[in-house]
Amino acid sequence: MATRRKLSRDIYRSRLAKREELEAKIAKLIGELLKEHDPTLHLPGLRTASEVAAMIAAQIAVQPQSVQRSMAALEDHLTELATDFVANVVEAAQSNLEHGIKRFYAAGPANPDGLQLPDDWAGPVAGPTLIEKYFGVNRSTLHRWHRRGECVALNAKTSKKPVFPLKQFLDGRPVDGLAQVITVFGDQRAAWQWLIAPNTELDDETPIDLLIEGEQDRVIELARSFQS
Repeated sequence: MATRRKLSRDIYRSRLAKREELEAKIAKLIGELLKEHDPTLHLPGLRTASEVAAMIAAQIAVQPQSVQRSMAALEDHLTELATDFVANVVEAAQSNLEHGIKRFYAAGPANPDGLQLPDDWAGPVAGPTLIEKYFGVNRSTLHRWHRRGECVALNAKTSKKPVFPLKQFLDGRPVDGLAQVITVFGDQRAAWQWLIAPNTELDDETPIDLLIEGEQDRVIELARSFQS
């Protein structure tokens, strides 16, 4: 039994040594690539990017084959996972400048000056997890729409992450014309406030209801007039 435990420890040490060696090689290569890409990068950011990427890559690389095969389930979620991870790293780094890192997932800032958040006015909202579960919209697809300005995401009191007003979706995707309205306003929050407010030009109907009914041209033109 003692011999078996010693063999297990030796195998673990060997794997750990190989992983650390792999991390060092990856970090060096990534650091060189980042320097070539942008010579103005500051050393702390360069070092953090290189070392974190190397740690993640090396630790995944030494996982058992069964675990590596299971990684296929994450392929559609990698953008969201990476974005959330980096956002939390940045938040932790900035918090450390003044208060020290108390926890990795810090609470959102207090609501300043009585600003109303979407829990108060935006209608039913939900996060990516619930939208995927109940509406079948893939999380990575949802974030891609958001990045491209094709749908609205808002900060909320009850969630650390942005939430999405549900009324903007029709048949599993953003209603036609929504992206153009967002572009006109240049701000998703302002666009959504306008879209859900009764409009005298529309006989007190809301612009979002007309988008849902298929009157995209009328709503887009009205948005342009409002902004001008």
